This record gives sequence, C-alpha cells and structure tokens, in this order.
Amino acid sequence: MTIVLNWVALVANILVPISIIIFSTGFFPYKPLLPGFARYEETNESRLPPAVFDKVIFMVVDALRSDFVFSNNSGFTSTQSLIRSGVALPFTAHASSPTVTMPRLKAITTGSVPSFLDVILNVAESDTSSALTYQDTWLAQLKARGDKLIMYGDDTWLKLFPGMFDRADGTKSFFVSDFTEVDNNVTRHISNELIRDDWSGFIMHYLGLDHIGHKAGPESPYMVAKQHEMDSVVSQVYTALGEERHLQNTLFVLCGDHGMNDAGNHGGSSVGETSPALLFISPKFALKGNRYDSPTVALRDYQYYRTIEQTDITPTLAGLLGLPIPLNSLGVFIPELLAMWDDARQRLHMLFANSKQLLRTVKEAYPNIDFDYRHTGIDCDLKSLTSLQDVQCAWFRVLHLSHKTDAYSDMDALAKSESALLLFSKSAQRLMSSTASNYSLQSLYLGLGLAGFTACLSLLPIKNPLVKSKLAGTFLLFNIISHSITMFASSYVEEEQEFWYWTIMAWAFYLHIKSCGTFYGKAIEEHDSVQGRWLSASAISKFGTIGLAVSYRVLRRWNQTGQKFTGESDIARSFFHSHQDALWALVFLTYTDSCSQILFHLPGSKLWRPLAFFVTVAALGFKLAFVASDSPELLCDSLGGIARMLGGSSLVFQARVVLCGIFLLVVLSTYSRTNIANPHNDSSASPLFHELLTLFLITQSKVTNIPVFLVFRVQVNILASMRLTTVEHAITCLLMEYMTFYAFGGSNSISSVDLSNAYNGIAKYNVITVGVLTFTSNWAAPIWWVSATRLLRYRQSWKKTEIHVLILTFHTAAMLMSVMAACTVLRTHLFIWTVFSPKYLFSIAWAIFNHTVVNVLGEFPSFFFEWR
Repeated sequence: MTIVLNWVALVANILVPISIIIFSTGFFPYKPLLPGFARYEETNESRLPPAVFDKVIFMVVDALRSDFVFSNNSGFTSTQSLIRSGVALPFTAHASSPTVTMPRLKAITTGSVPSFLDVILNVAESDTSSALTYQDTWLAQLKARGDKLIMYGDDTWLKLFPGMFDRADGTKSFFVSDFTEVDNNVTRHISNELIRDDWSGFIMHYLGLDHIGHKAGPESPYMVAKQHEMDSVVSQVYTALGEERHLQNTLFVLCGDHGMNDAGNHGGSSVGETSPALLFISPKFALKGNRYDSPTVALRDYQYYRTIEQTDITPTLAGLLGLPIPLNSLGVFIPELLAMWDDARQRLHMLFANSKQLLRTVKEAYPNIDFDYRHTGIDCDLKSLTSLQDVQCAWFRVLHLSHKTDAYSDMDALAKSESALLLFSKSAQRLMSSTASNYSLQSLYLGLGLAGFTACLSLLPIKNPLVKSKLAGTFLLFNIISHSITMFASSYVEEEQEFWYWTIMAWAFYLHIKSCGTFYGKAIEEHDSVQGRWLSASAISKFGTIGLAVSYRVLRRWNQTGQKFTGESDIARSFFHSHQDALWALVFLTYTDSCSQILFHLPGSKLWRPLAFFVTVAALGFKLAFVASDSPELLCDSLGGIARMLGGSSLVFQARVVLCGIFLLVVLSTYSRTNIANPHNDSSASPLFHELLTLFLITQSKVTNIPVFLVFRVQVNILASMRLTTVEHAITCLLMEYMTFYAFGGSNSISSVDLSNAYNGIAKYNVITVGVLTFTSNWAAPIWWVSATRLLRYRQSWKKTEIHVLILTFHTAAMLMSVMAACTVLRTHLFIWTVFSPKYLFSIAWAIFNHTVVNVLGEFPSFFFEWR
C-alpha cells in the first residue's frame, strides 16, 4: 500500500504542472497581428493633411494616476498652469487590464490591445520574446523615415525595441526600493539632449513615482515631493520648446502608462489603476483658443476632463507627425487635436485614413463579412443589432455620405461625414478591442482533462480515509464542489475571501461539536499527537473552538480585500493608522514571543543565545527603520528618535544582517544535531526551525500584519489540544492557508501583489531572488501554517504523511480543474481578462509554488532538515 501511495503521489504532483503548461499554451497565445508596416497609399497620399510637428518628446511617468496631475492635491502646479493657459490639452486615458508596464507600452506604441501573457513576460527582465522588432509602431515609422530616436529610463523600452534607439540609458524597472537614482539617471540627460538637433523622438520613462506607490502607497509623504520633481521636468522641457529654435515644431506628450489603487499597486482593473493622466503640450495649442480649468474636480472616480482610450495615442501621434497609422492600431484620432488643421477637408481626410485602417483590421478578423451595403441585407434601423452589424451599418453611413457629398464642398455635409467617420471608428474600436483571443481549444481541453485525471488519480488512494472520517470527508468534498461552482461567477471570484471566511467558521463549528463528543463520543480511533505537547484537554478542548471562532472573526477584519469591500475600514489600515502605540506594542510583543521561543529551545551551544538575541533585535531594528523610511505615519512619537538613528544605516545592509543571521542560526542548529524540542516545557508548540521560519516570515510581512502571528500562536495551541485525525489535519491546513492569505490582504487581483518587502537585502534586481521574496512576502501566512501543521502532526507515520499529501494534491488538482473549466467555458466573457485570467494566474501560484514547493516538498526529509 505504501508503494502505491508513493507512486500515486509522485505521478499526481508531476501531472499538476504539466496540466498547467498545456492549458496555458492554449489560453495565453500571442494575438494574431497583421505583418509588415503601414505605407501611404499612392492614391491618397496627396490628400492626407500635412504634418503639424516634426519632433516628439514622449515623457512617461510610471503609474501617473489622473488625480496626481489634475486634482487640488497635485504637485504638478506648473503643469496645471499650462492647462489654464491653453498650451496643454488634458485627458484621462483609459488603460485596459492588465495594468502593468509592458502591455501598456505596447498599447501606446502599436495602438493594439496586447496579450494577457505580457503580465508574465513583464517581470522577466531577460525575456526578448515580447519584442516589437517586427511589429508596426509609431517609433518604427519614425525610424523608417530616417529619423533618430533616443531613450532614457525604464529598460522595458529597450526590451521592446532592441536596436531602435541611437542613444539610450536604461534603468531596471523592478527595483522598487529606489525612489531617486532611477529618476536622476533620466533627468541628468535632459539638458544635453534638448540642445541637440539630431533626433526626432525623445523618450523619457520615470519610475520613482511608481516605486513610491508600491512601497508606501499613494498617500505617502514622498508622493507630492515626487510630483513636484516631475513637474519641474515638465517645466524644463516646455521652456526649451519656446527657447530652442529647432524645438518650435515639437510635440510634448506627458502620460502615465497606468495608474494605481489605494494600496499603491497595479495590474488589475480598478478605476484607479485604469485611469492614468495624458497631456499633449505645445505653444501651438494656445493659438486654437483651448482653455481648461485646472485644478478641477473629477467628473466621476478619477475621470478628469474627457476620457479616451490609451490606444488613441497611436493614430493621433501618427497623424500629427505625418506618419502612416500603424497597421494593427485600434485607436481613434482624438477629435480635440483635429483643430490643428484649419481646413475641414484635411480633418476629414485624416479621419478617413484612420477609418480605412480600422476597416482593414476588421476585415482581417472577419474575412467572410461583406462591407458593401449593396450586397448585404442588414436593416440598420433595427435596434437589436450585433456589435459587428453596428460596425457594418456605421460604415454604410460613411459610404452613403461620401457618395452624397460633392467633393466635400458642402460644410454641413463635411460635418456630418466627420461625425459618421468618428462613429464608425469608435464602433470598430469597441468591436476589435473586445474580440476574443485566438484560443487553442485542443490545448484547453487537454490541460483541463489532465487536471481532472490528476484529481481522480489522487482521490482513489484516499477514498477509504475520507469515508472513514465521515463528516470531515463530506465537509472536504462539499467545500471543493461549492468552491468550484463559485468559480463560474465573476463576483464570487472577486470576493473569494468571503467563501473562505464562511468555510473556516463552519469548520470551527464542526470542531466544536466534535470536541463536545457529539460525533465520536469518547472513542476517537485515530489521532496524531505531538508527544509531550498536548495542553490541558479539559478546558481548552471544550472552549478552545470558541476562541478559534473569535480569532477567525478578528482575522476577517484585519485587512479588507477583494473589490467590493477594499475601501472599508479595517484593523491594519484604519485602526493602526490612528493607534500607532497599540500597533507597536503588539509588534514588540510579537518579536518578544519569537525571541523567547528561539532562545529557550536551542542546541547546546554557548554562541546560540547571544546570536539569537542579536538577530531578533536586528530584525526589529530593521522593521523600525523600514517603516520610518517608507511609512513614517505608522511610527508613534516615542519611536521616532530610535527610527531616525537606525535610518542612518542602509536598509539593504540591515536586511542582509537579519537574513544572514537567520541563515546562520539554521546552520548552527543543524550542525549541533540536538533535539531542540524541550520535553519538559508543555507550553511549547513549535521546534526551532518553525520559530526561525517565523522570524523570517515576520521580516517579510507588512508591519501592520506582524501582530497576526500572535493570533496564529494562540490558534495553533488550541488546535494542538484537539485530537485531530489525518483528514482533519489536512482540512485544517488547507482552510488556514487560504483564509490567512486573504486575511493578510491578498486577493485574486494582480494589483494586490505586495512588492514592499520583495527587495529586502537586495541592491540589484535579480528576477529569481525578487521572485522568491515576493512569494514569501505574499504567501507568508500560508507558509507559516504549512510549517505549523507539520508540527501538529509531529512524528506522524509515513503512511499518514502520504495520505496528507494526497489530500492536498486532490484539493489542488480539483481547484485547478474548476478554474480551468471556468476559463474555458467563459473565454468570451466580458471579464475574462480582468477577473478570470488573474484568478488562473493565482491558481498557478497556489498549485506550483505553495502546493508543490511548500506543501509537498516540505513533507520529505530529503528536501528539509530533520528537526528532531
């Protein structure tokens, strides 16, 4: 039986990542694009309007949310004065999900909607598969014209456009601990480049504002100062436009690639993340009489002035610079900028060129659709038309007006034609932007089937233990089935934390009924005790489950997450921000508890106690200095002096001291090969490796989440007093992993990924190291419970350990199968890329990293030290 369990566990856990790979190849294909580069049609070239500008300065401020520029609290005071004077045209540019840098830059330069796969490629600094070398962009059009391009800032541009720039100086975009140098490296080049006349495209991409958001949020005291810094750059460039003769015909564009949410993160589809600012700046605009109030109030959440699509930047830049519109562009020329041509016919020719380009993309996507109104029987007067029929009817109206108008001589007809062209362009844009990806159904079905086979394979050996456990096994199956059903509803996916909060309370009720003897009476056939570690069973077994339920209710309110409740008051962001003394009292208590556990459960070594005490104190000092640097509003007055003193030392150095110290303690305790559990101390629930892991996870957690580890300590002691079966241990482990992930602030939105502790001890970006630290900081609570559950099953037989692993594997495969099924069935759903695809990415993280690496490998002594 043991051999069968070994092989089933091995094969099932190999099939899990294989099913993910197969399904992902079909779900995340590159979007099909028209090959080649746009060229002027010979018959229409003479009719196109002349170029208004011959140079462009394109300044991207990463995560420049619209209110950062346009609101009363903005630090862009000079920029606001440009808006009032009419030389700057302001917009809110809608950035579709995923709101991360690489796909947003693709949308800005190609005008197309990028693949969701770019979310993954965005974090791979060495990846070149996403390059736009052979795709049509306005940069490629400038280069084809023989112009020179220069770029300073985010090296994502260099990855997207290899060999495109004549001069460039890139900076790593993912080193979010850097607020200043990453921007100074751009600004130091500006003066020299503005006086040179050998370029036509000047790209600047600033990263500091985005880094401040990730580390400290949009309300950080660093934010307004950074806005003033960016505003000074805008002022410097605009001054040069008026002073330098070779810049008189230069268009200056200021924009954000995306925004940020209230936590300072991005990647999702919340209104803050999808609402970056956009401004077109030139002294020429003042001649057209444009005047706007600034600062102003948003029309609705972050929607200042008029909202356009971010893809509209591409055809607008192409038209103003006298370039062909890139082939795959789905953008619509921004109507406000049509005023740069005084002749109405020129404006109409510009819109007609834009419409013809959009028509080509529609015909490519729908080759069997006829756009000749003489050959179609569509009744355009009907109200119930499909999106495609709306586009057809809009084009028929364009053709009708063009045939009716005598050489565009009638001004009224010109206005109608202009309106019809804009209507068609917008309709075509909506149609093509919502077109589903080119899915590989064969890969989707194969990956889904393989995940289902894995679930069945892992279920067979554990069928008898589940049946024997009666209600516990039924609870697990009901949990899996009910969760699978919720994966088909976008609202439930967005608020998945509610499912786990209710489930964990139901499990607490089950444990309470069991502890009262209702299910099993006094005869409990199977239990996995921690030798010498049971607390007094009389009181805790009887009333401990009530304490569990209370603690679960507290954790539920610790961090409000999801979409619907994320802005509501909670303990971490609301209570602690106004009660800093309470926060730090709990933080000190947590470190004291961790230190005492490490000090008094140790190998026989004279070096141990001073080293353990030093490492714990260093960890507390690092967290103080970290908070003083990134979130000083969380510091109480009594700690200000200590924090300032610690702030004199490099945070990177302090973090390295802590991490190296923890590693040294692990090595030292391993070398001693001593039984680190003290059998005479019944209050101890954890051996040393777990306590060192706890100190590491505390270091990787937000300061407002650190007190939760005290709650965990209480919970694990209560659970240690209960004689849980193997199945009950597995269910408890699963529920606590998922519930605490959301209690720590996690969600199914990419924007909930916290990067604030992903760079502890790192001075230079490394994708593997940052990836590991990012995972441990976001999955700190689940990792802790995996370790704690192992201790609750201390000295468990190997057969029961294999059953535990197979239960976890069955749960993981079943969850993965349900998400794959939802993504397959709902692949044409409106929210496929904003809700279901991010959920699938999180399912991959749960399956591969949390399950395979942490849960499964953590059970085998060959992968971990024997702490006995």
